[in-house]
Amino acid sequence: MSKPAKKIVILGGGTAGWMAANLFAHKWSKHNIQITLVESPDVATIGVGEGSTPSLKRFFEQLGIAESQWMTECNATYKLNIRFKDWSPQSGIASYSHPFPSEVDVFTSRAFQVNCQTRRLGLATHTAPEDFLLNGVLAKQGKSPITPANFPFKMEYGYHFDSHLLGAFLAKHAQSLGVIHRKEHIVDVEKHSSGDIDALITKNEQRIDADFFVDCTGFSSLLMQKILGVKFNSYRQNLFKSH
Repeated sequence: MSKPAKKIVILGGGTAGWMAANLFAHKWSKHNIQITLVESPDVATIGVGEGSTPSLKRFFEQLGIAESQWMTECNATYKLNIRFKDWSPQSGIASYSHPFPSEVDVFTSRAFQVNCQTRRLGLATHTAPEDFLLNGVLAKQGKSPITPANFPFKMEYGYHFDSHLLGAFLAKHAQSLGVIHRKEHIVDVEKHSSGDIDALITKNEQRIDADFFVDCTGFSSLLMQKILGVKFNSYRQNLFKSH
């Protein structure tokens, strides 16, 4: 077996790490690149993200993975709309819905935008998105976004799923593409004189070197913040505050 021209190490598993591994392996399948994912057997995976936006649909499309391949393994179903209950109690509106837009909405989105602009002028008019966008209507009727082959518009939607099962599916698929999976607890990091990361040091004193490292350690941010000192940018001041 020839020595890999480049090595990529992803630190951290879960959906983030395994999504990165799948994308790299798929994109560079014809190149001599070794991709290794390292996750600690001592750190439990946090199951974050049981729902997605349409970006996950495009992720699977890019990898060429059909919904029939992964949805049944991950207890997944379709997600057309996000409903926020008690979004603005003072307004008297019980909930606010945010449907995912699709191509067919070109016929109704203009009316929705005009009504919103009219509302901003202080005039009373109807601005509920779920009444203008197709996915909002489908969600209220409990219908799926799957269309017949002759439907001329592209539908966009997300999913609800079991995040642990999704992580397991992505891990299995990535390894089928040649990704190396190592269960190692990292206790130290070697840095080059330039300040770049040279290698990860395991609890068993093994050295895992690479040309490029990806930090998927979540909130702990082991490589980015603790080793490289990348500043965390808070968006607290942009969030709505409850009184």
